[in-house]
This record gives sequence, structure tokens and C-alpha cells, in this order.
Amino acid sequence: MLKSLLTILFYFILFHASAQHATDTFRLYFDLGIPSLNAGTEKKIDLLVYNDKIINGSSVMIVGYADFLGTEKHNRDLSMQRAKNVKNYLVKYGIDARYITLCEGKGEVRRKGITDKGGYPTDRRVDIVVNNNRESGEKLIASSKPTKDTSKPKKHATSSNLDSVKNLKPGALILLKNVYFPPDRHTIKPESKETLEHLFKVLKDYPNLKISIEGHVCCINPEVTDALDIDTYEPVLSLNRAKAIYNYLVSRGIDSTRLKYVGFGHRKPVVPVEITDADAELNRRVELRVTENK
Repeated sequence: MLKSLLTILFYFILFHASAQHATDTFRLYFDLGIPSLNAGTEKKIDLLVYNDKIINGSSVMIVGYADFLGTEKHNRDLSMQRAKNVKNYLVKYGIDARYITLCEGKGEVRRKGITDKGGYPTDRRVDIVVNNNRESGEKLIASSKPTKDTSKPKKHATSSNLDSVKNLKPGALILLKNVYFPPDRHTIKPESKETLEHLFKVLKDYPNLKISIEGHVCCINPEVTDALDIDTYEPVLSLNRAKAIYNYLVSRGIDSTRLKYVGFGHRKPVVPVEITDADAELNRRVELRVTENK
């Protein structure tokens, strides 16, 4: 009898633990009275997506909050706008909007015995609740209306077309050609300088242009997220290469608030199955994504 009870208890604990593991909540904090994402919040989302904490296939709920400062309507609208801004950022990053099952603002966080006249910074937030049950996410997609297929590789402008960047809309991709790195390293080769100087001049000529620098690698085990960077002995080669270009542009005087960098490893290949060197070359790339162009 005791053995049976212990067995039942074991399976209950196991089920409870797995259920907890299936759902993760990530909190993003905002500045006082501000609905837009700050640099720290954007960076946290970048890392969540980069580390596969938020992926297509998982159900995502986004809930915004505000502290008690301001009217009830103001706080409700503020929390809703914060949630929408997080959703828009995730969608621009590549998260399919159909997986986002909820996006709402709850208004102010109710507290008893409020004593802090300056508000509570921890209440100025958005919670991202991720259900990692991919089966439920796939059912959600299957039951939704068909949308345009985004699985096909997007056409790129070449680096020689950087001068036409003023005509590109947010979300457009530019393949950055003629930027070279030694194998397994993030140090930029000298022969890349001409292209990077070209990019610098374009950014200088168009001060309203903002970009995300996106690194990709090839030729690694599909089970591995990214390649090893032998300069740092970290498995973040694509990230470090994108950051190297970011650092170059900042060192030349481009405002860092206009730039972001991210590494996708081998998660977004142009050629899913690499057979030839040419296939590998297509996947081994750095792209620029226009994030703002007023």
C-alpha cells in the first residue's frame, strides 16, 4: 500500500514539474510613463529569441501593466501600448503573429496600503508567458486562416545597392557582401574595410536610418545553436561577428541607438541542406535589416 502511494506521489510530482516547465514567464521593465521599449528591454527580447526561449511553435501571451500613477484610463492605455510594442517587436524579429494568442493591457497593479509616492518600478512591465507545448502551437496555426508563405528565402539587395537604402522600408533585408572573417573567428579582415566604409557613409548620409545587423553561420551540426568562436571560446560566433560590425560603425561615429546586432547561428539558412561549397557560402552571411527609415 505504501509503495503504491509513493508511486502515485512520484508521478504527481513529475507531472507537476513538467507542467511548470512547459510554461515560462519573462518580465520586461519599462521607464516611468513610457510605452516604448528601452535599450535594456530590447536587448532582453533579443536574448530570449536568440536562446530559443521564444520560438515559433510555442503559444505566447503578452500582458502589460502600469503602476498606480496617473488615471485609471491612462494606466490602462499605457499598459496596452506597452504590450502592443512588445508584440510588434517580436513580429519584426520573426515570431509569427498567429502564435501570439493574447495581447492585452491590465492597467495598474492593485496594491494595498500604497506608501511610495513615486510609484513601483516593478509594476511598469510587460509579462511574456510562453507555453512550450509545441503541439498546441501547431494546432493553433492549423486552425488559423492561411497566410502568405514566409518560408521562402527573401530577395536581398547587394552591398552595391546600399545607396538606394533610402527607398527600403522597415523589414527589408540587405545582404552585406565582401565582408570577410577568418574561419571560426569574429575578427574582421582588412579587405572588408571598403564595404564597411561604404555602409558607414550611407548611415551618415541618412541619419534617420536604423538597422539590425544579423549574423548567420554554416556547416555545423543542426543540433547546435551556433558555431564556436575560437577568439572567445564561446558558441556564439554569428553573434560576435554581427557585434564586430556594430562596434566598427560605433567607433566611426554612428550613434549606437541606431544599431542593433543579433546572431541567428544556423537557424535561418537560405539553403536548408548544404551539399556544395556554394550552399555553405549562401548560409555563411551577414544581413542588415532595416528597422526604421523615416
